[in-house]
Amino acid sequence: MKILSILLVLLVAVEHFYIAYLEMCCIPSDKAAQIFDMPHEFMQQKRVQIMFSNQGLYNAFLAVGLLWAQFAAPAVAVYSATLLFLGFVLLAASWGALSSGNKGILWKQGLPAALAAVATIWV
Repeated sequence: MKILSILLVLLVAVEHFYIAYLEMCCIPSDKAAQIFDMPHEFMQQKRVQIMFSNQGLYNAFLAVGLLWAQFAAPAVAVYSATLLFLGFVLLAASWGALSSGNKGILWKQGLPAALAAVATIWV
C-alpha cells in the first residue's frame, strides 16, 4: 500500500506540473484553449496570460510541495505534509469546479488527490 500511496502522490504532482506548464508556457495555444475550454481569442489577451501564468505558478507550488513531502520532509512530517498538500489540491479542485461550473475539474484533479489521500491514510 505504501508504494501505491507514493505512486498516486507522484501522479498528482506530475498532473500539477503539467497544468503549470500549460498555464505558464502554453497560453495562448490551441491545445490550452481546448483543455481549458476557452476561446483562443480570449487567451490572447495580455491580462488573461498574466492570470494564467500566476495560476500556473500556484499549481507548480502544489506539485513541489507534494514532492517535498514525499522525498525531502523530515520523516516525522511526511504523513502530515503529504495530506496537507493533497488537501490543498482537493480544495483547489473543489473551488475550481464550484467557481467555474465545470464539475470535470473534480474528476480530473480532485479524484486523483482523493485516491492518493485515502492510500496515504491507509498506509
